Amino acid sequence: MRWLKDKLMHKFGYAFFGIIHGIRHDSSIALQCILGCVTIFVCLFLHLTVIEWCIILIMIFLVISFEFINSAIESTVDYISLQQHPMAKKIKDLAAGAVLLISICALCVAVLIIGGKIFW
Repeated sequence: MRWLKDKLMHKFGYAFFGIIHGIRHDSSIALQCILGCVTIFVCLFLHLTVIEWCIILIMIFLVISFEFINSAIESTVDYISLQQHPMAKKIKDLAAGAVLLISICALCVAVLIIGGKIFW
């Protein structure tokens, strides 16, 4: 049973290292984390329901997760070849587009939930 505990600790350790590395070395990830924290701080004063909190938290973590995936894809493409190539640009653009789409969705959710609490 000890081997399972050690194995899980290693796997979680790698994951936490990845999170810390992403926040420290990728400005887009750091920005999304800051925006997520600001959103949570604002929501603390809005008397959100449990469902509203769940939706807000899911959207925050989805955006940050997509940003991590985008950074991983960009790093992989750069690692494979540092030369400019149309396919590399297409891959990076598609990953960035996914982040943009989930960010727009998160903004719409924020406007509906947070804006609804503030203005209506």
